[in-house]
Amino acid sequence: MRSLACFGLLLCSASLLSAADGDVARAQAALAQLPLRFEENRGQWSSAVRYAARAGGYTLQLSADGAALAMPGAEHVDAERVEMVLVKANPAAEIVGLDRMPARTDYFVGSRQHWRTGVANYPRVQYRGVYPGIDVVYYGNQRSLEYDFVVQPGADPRAIRLQFRGGAKAADAKVKVNVTAEGDLALDLNGQRILQKKPLVYQDTAGGRRLVAGRYALVGRNEVALRLGDYDRTRTLVIDPVLVYCTYLGSSGADQITAMKLDSKGLLYITGSTTTGEIPFVNGAYNNNNAGLTDIFLAIVNTATADRSFPLVYFSYLGGAALDIPLGIDVDSKGVVYLTGTTTSTDFPVVGNSIANTGSGTEQQAFVSVIDPSQYGGVSLTYSTYLGGTTGTNAGRGIAVGPNGHIYVIGTTASTDFPVTTSAYAQVLFGPRDAFLCQLDPNSTSLVYSTYLGGELDDDGRSIAVGSNGLVYFAATTDSLQFPMEGPGFRQTQQQGVIGIIIGVMDMSQFGEPSLVYSTYFGGNAVGDVSEARKIVLDSKNRVMVTGYTLSSAFPTTPDAIQLRAGGNGDVFVSIVNPSDPPRFLVYSTYLGGSQGEVAYDLAGDAAGNIYVTGYTLSPDFPVKSAPQAAWGNGTNLFIAKIQPGTAGQTGLLFSTYFGAAGVYVGNGIAVGPDGSVYTAGYSTVGLPSSANGNGFAGGVSDGFLIVIK
Repeated sequence: MRSLACFGLLLCSASLLSAADGDVARAQAALAQLPLRFEENRGQWSSAVRYAARAGGYTLQLSADGAALAMPGAEHVDAERVEMVLVKANPAAEIVGLDRMPARTDYFVGSRQHWRTGVANYPRVQYRGVYPGIDVVYYGNQRSLEYDFVVQPGADPRAIRLQFRGGAKAADAKVKVNVTAEGDLALDLNGQRILQKKPLVYQDTAGGRRLVAGRYALVGRNEVALRLGDYDRTRTLVIDPVLVYCTYLGSSGADQITAMKLDSKGLLYITGSTTTGEIPFVNGAYNNNNAGLTDIFLAIVNTATADRSFPLVYFSYLGGAALDIPLGIDVDSKGVVYLTGTTTSTDFPVVGNSIANTGSGTEQQAFVSVIDPSQYGGVSLTYSTYLGGTTGTNAGRGIAVGPNGHIYVIGTTASTDFPVTTSAYAQVLFGPRDAFLCQLDPNSTSLVYSTYLGGELDDDGRSIAVGSNGLVYFAATTDSLQFPMEGPGFRQTQQQGVIGIIIGVMDMSQFGEPSLVYSTYFGGNAVGDVSEARKIVLDSKNRVMVTGYTLSSAFPTTPDAIQLRAGGNGDVFVSIVNPSDPPRFLVYSTYLGGSQGEVAYDLAGDAAGNIYVTGYTLSPDFPVKSAPQAAWGNGTNLFIAKIQPGTAGQTGLLFSTYFGAAGVYVGNGIAVGPDGSVYTAGYSTVGLPSSANGNGFAGGVSDGFLIVIK
C-alpha cells in the first residue's frame, strides 16, 4: 500500500500530492484530469447566464457576451469578478453544451418551487459563429480553464478581441492587465492574480501538429488582441489560451466532507456541508448576504473505472435558508442514499410521508432525508422529514437502513416533547440531554419505534448499525451514573466525574423495557477519565467494531493490542466487542497514538478482518508504517491506519501514515474497496500539501478533500 493520490471534491476543486514514486505520479495524473462540469442554467443563476462551472472555489459563468470568473467566495460580489468579454462578437451566436456527461445536478433547496432537478452537465461548451467562421469552445480541468478559438479556413483571426473588466457594477480600473516577460497575460483584481498562459496556436496536418507563432498584444484599456505568425489559411487554425487559477486569498466559506459510504458497485457516496455563498442562489431561495450559512451536498463518484478517472455521476444540494449539516450517511443495495444531521432552516425540504412537516422555528432539529439518484426530476428526493421536539436542540448523528427498508436513526435531544412511541423503552427525557433511537418506515407517517435513552446527566447517541439478526446495535457517550443497564454487562457501573462509552443492543419489535436487550459501560473508570465513541461498524459475526478517543490510562486492552498503554494526552482506541457473548465481551482492543493527542472519527473493515481507521493527530511521534508521509506536518494532521487484530505489537500495524502540513487536516470518513484501495474524506483549513499547481485550496475557512491510497 504505497501509492497515494488526492483531490478536493467539494466544489470540484482538485489537488494532487507530489511524489517521486512512479506509481504515485500515475495515480495522481488521472485525478488531475477530472473535467470541469458545466451546468446548464435552469434558474440557478441570472437569466443571462447560459452555462456555469466551478473549480477551486472559482465560478465560471458563460453568457452571450463571453465568460465571467468569480473569485473564491465571491460568486455574487461584482467587485470580485473578472469578465472576459468577446468584443464585437455575434450576439446571436448559438451556445451549446457538448458531450453530455452521465452526471447531473439536483438542487433541493428551500420550498419545492425553488428546486431545480436533473440539471444537465457537460465537459465542454461551444459558441458557434461567435465571429465569422470562428467558434469558441470552453473546457478545462480542476486547476485551469481552456478556451479554444477554432478558426475555419479563410476566416480572419484578427477579428478576435478580448476585453477584461470588473463586474457590472465595478470600475474597470479594478482590473489590471499586463503581458509578462514570459508572454503570459496577467490579470490582477484586488490583490488576486489570474494567469492566462501564452497561447498555444497550431494546425493539424497530415504530418502531425504544426505549431504557429502567437502572442498577446494590448490594443486598448484592458483590451487584448492576438498576433500570429505565418500559417496555412486553407487549414483550420486553433488558438488555445489556458487560464490558471492561482494566488488564493480566501473567503468566509466553510466547506467540509462529514461522512461517506462505498457500495458494492464501487460507487462512493460523499456528503458534507458547503456555505451558501459558494453555490448558486436558486430564484431567491437564498439571501445573497447570508454568508456563513450552509447547505448539504451529496456527491457520487465512480471509483470502478478502468482508467481510475473517478468520474462524478451525481451531485445534489439539499437544505433551506439557514444551517444544514449532514452527520450520517447510509446506502442500500439499490443505491438509495439515507442522510441524517441537523438543521435550523424553517424551509428545509420535506416530502413524502414525513413525520413532521415543519421545524420548531427556534430550535435545532434533526432531519432524515432519502435520495434515489436513479430517479429523475423532483422525485429523486423520495422522503424527507424533520425529527425532533420543539423545546430543545436535536441532532441526528448516525443512520442505518435495514433489509426491510426501514430507517434507523440515533442522535441527541434536549427536547421534552421529542416524538416517542408507546412501545418506547423510555417515554420521557431523563437528563438535560438524552440519546434517542428511532425506527422509521418511509411508507408511513408514523414512527415505528422511538425512544429516549439516557441517565440523569448528558447522553449523546453517536452511531448505529443493523445486524443480520435484525437487532439494532448502537454506541453512545455518557457522563450519567444512571444510564439504563440491561443484560450481563462487561462493566455495570461508572464513577462520578467519568465520561464513558455505552455499547448497546435494541430489539425495536419489542414493547417497553424488553426493547433494550443489552447495554454496558465501556472505557476507563478513574475520576477524570474521558472516553468517547465516534463510530461503530458490525463485522460478519455481528460483533461491534468501535473507535473514538480516550483520555484514560486504564482503557481496557487485550494482549494482542498494538499498543497496550496510552501514548499521551488522549489516544485513539480501536476495539471489537461482542454483546452476544458478555463473558467474552472484549474481543480486541488497542490504543493508537503518540505523545500528544488523537481522535478517530471513522473506521471500516475488510473481508480479511483488518480494520482501517482515520481521524486526526497532534503527535510528532504517531506510529507510522509504510507511510507515504512518514513525518508529522507540524499541525493537526490526518492519519490513516490499517490494523490486523490478533497480531500483537507493532506487527499488527500493517500500514499507518500522516497526511497534512501546518494547519488542520481531519479525516471524517474511510472506506475500503474490494481491490484494497482505501478512500479517506475530510476537510482541511489550508489546502492539500505539496500539490501540483498550487495547493488546491478554495480559500474558505475549510475545504473538503478525498484521498485515495492504493
